[in-house]
Amino acid sequence: MKIPAKVGVTVFGVDLSGLSRQNQLLTLAFGSIASSVAFAYLQELVFLIDGTKHGFISLLTAMTFAICGFIECVATNDLQRKASLKEYAQLSVFTMGGMYLTNWSLTYLNYPTRVMFKSSKVIPVMFVGAILQGKRYSGLEYLGAFILVGGITIFTLGDASESPKFNMAGIFLISLGVLFDAITCNFEEKRFFHLRKCSQAEVMTYASLFGCIWALFPLIASGDLGPCIQHAILNPQVVTWTAAFSTLGYASSILILVFIKHFGATEAEVVKSCRKVFTIVFSFILVSKPISAMHILGGFLFVVSIVLSIWVKSNRPYKPVSKTLPVKASDSFNEESK
Repeated sequence: MKIPAKVGVTVFGVDLSGLSRQNQLLTLAFGSIASSVAFAYLQELVFLIDGTKHGFISLLTAMTFAICGFIECVATNDLQRKASLKEYAQLSVFTMGGMYLTNWSLTYLNYPTRVMFKSSKVIPVMFVGAILQGKRYSGLEYLGAFILVGGITIFTLGDASESPKFNMAGIFLISLGVLFDAITCNFEEKRFFHLRKCSQAEVMTYASLFGCIWALFPLIASGDLGPCIQHAILNPQVVTWTAAFSTLGYASSILILVFIKHFGATEAEVVKSCRKVFTIVFSFILVSKPISAMHILGGFLFVVSIVLSIWVKSNRPYKPVSKTLPVKASDSFNEESK
């Protein structure tokens, strides 16, 4: 795909048209990767604090996304809702289910294992997409999915032997979370982006508002809301770090959207794949973790599957990017759509 010599690029109200095309690309790519790594680091720090409850973090995250989405709607003058509240209530069940289960799994798993499992959502997405939307995939795509599963399995076995935090309950929870994400991805794409022509900001705002309700119910029912608030008062970094990583996740998503619009989906896949790899590497560096040969082998297969995926996408016929970009809103929450 030929890149025009000069095209105006604006992100968060900042005009990047004064930069060369190469510097625009590097600015968007670096911003997305840096936001993603900072997101992962802060989120992991929050769950390392004793007494942190995943349900309360899910509530704070949904609140932050709703605020970010609303600010974007106001900034872009996108205040006319296109989908019904009933549809957003349905969507929010899946988005919050994926977020809630993913956050819960961090009680039992290391962060790199969580990132790799979240990357495996391509498998249920392919399965659900074939059933709900009649999509077809090539043999190389299935091969890439098979290699990805192998890499995740080996990496997880390495965690099981080396990490004192590993627990099979975490595998069960993250697997359910990935399934919810797969349903969300296809539901959003078909109903909200293709049929209703909704913007990402609108989907983010209303899905997150309903998500706040779903996150609040179990906290009240279990009696955890009061203790969680008290814990946040004693540990104020829980609120500040959660608000920070949620905002960074949202920012990373927007940067990828702008990247897709001006440089193409295949190039964006390279950036998104780099985010995953850097997230895993920096997690081991910044938060001390034991590394085994199985971690290295599993990580290698993970990278191979990413390279194969990028190669397959780069050889597909080019399709112009639509004005409404079908990027899953919940990927901002979990940072892998995104």
